[in-house]
Amino acid sequence: MKKVNVLAKYSVLFALIFLVIVILLAKLFNVSNDTLIAVSLSAVAIFIFSSIFIHREITAPLKQLFNFSEKLKLPHETSDEEDDFDKKSSELNDLIEDLELIRGGKVHNKEIYYTLNELIMIAKRTLHEINTAKTFRINRNEFMGNVAHELRTPIFAIQLSLETLLDGAINDEEVNEDFLSRALNQTKRLKELVDDLISISKFETGVKMSMRYFPISKAIEETVSELSDLAQSKDVRLAFSNGHSEEITVFGDEQRLKQVLVNLVDNAIKYTPKTGMIDVKLDIREKDVSVIVQDNGIGIPKKDLPRIFERFYRVDKARSRDIGGSGLGLSIVKHILEAHSSQIKVDSEVDKGTRFEFILKR
Repeated sequence: MKKVNVLAKYSVLFALIFLVIVILLAKLFNVSNDTLIAVSLSAVAIFIFSSIFIHREITAPLKQLFNFSEKLKLPHETSDEEDDFDKKSSELNDLIEDLELIRGGKVHNKEIYYTLNELIMIAKRTLHEINTAKTFRINRNEFMGNVAHELRTPIFAIQLSLETLLDGAINDEEVNEDFLSRALNQTKRLKELVDDLISISKFETGVKMSMRYFPISKAIEETVSELSDLAQSKDVRLAFSNGHSEEITVFGDEQRLKQVLVNLVDNAIKYTPKTGMIDVKLDIREKDVSVIVQDNGIGIPKKDLPRIFERFYRVDKARSRDIGGSGLGLSIVKHILEAHSSQIKVDSEVDKGTRFEFILKR
């Protein structure tokens, strides 16, 4: 069905009503010609003023809103501008400014005013989504670059060791085991990195947690026992200060929370010098429990504290790679605790130590 402009519809309707009135006046009431002429002139004047009113209050604003709405449309699928986030953001900012300028002007029609509000809200939401997409694109590119860089280091070390062995070192009993040991250590590092990448991917896509009540003291004792040999090899004292005789249960995924504990304690061991001390503690309250991992290690500079939970972020890149680790441990910790509606707090001072704390519901 063909669409007709509102002014055209109004003109036809007005003309029909005018003809009916003129016929009624001429045939039924026998008015004079002068009266018919006066009525006709009055009708023409009313039609002109009402048409101007309709144009200014309805047609023109609607046409302007339609032109603005065109700017909110998605680009064609083959457009080269699909990923031009800066250009899209700039266009939307200009559009929002124009719409707000119109809204703040002489808009007396309530429906047009509300439509302007809706368009402004849609434009702002679209702008937010574009900025979010831009952030995701930047983070994705940075993440891919970090993954490539982290993978390249162990792969290159393995390749170098194997090439050295093939060049004749395999026949030298004094060095062949050393190069094989280096290659094996790098494969372990590579596996650790891949496992952590898989974990991160699962958490970011919404891995399901097996939530139930479990004894938190037992989980900590098992973690401390598992890592005690590593701590002893570095001459670091690792202890669990459990001052509660009764069994304390918390609600959560036991295996995932043990992963949190392992990552935090393992990090503390790596960055605590010889004869250092790591203490795992519980702060029991009526409705929740605080789990605290504290060390007197090298500490973290204040400027780095806000970023330590970012993927692959390292405070001292050279030293961190020498110590080992994937650079994803604290990021995994953050994801697991967020899935438990908890957050991890960190306090640290250089050369004095670091304190991590998170809360679990009882």
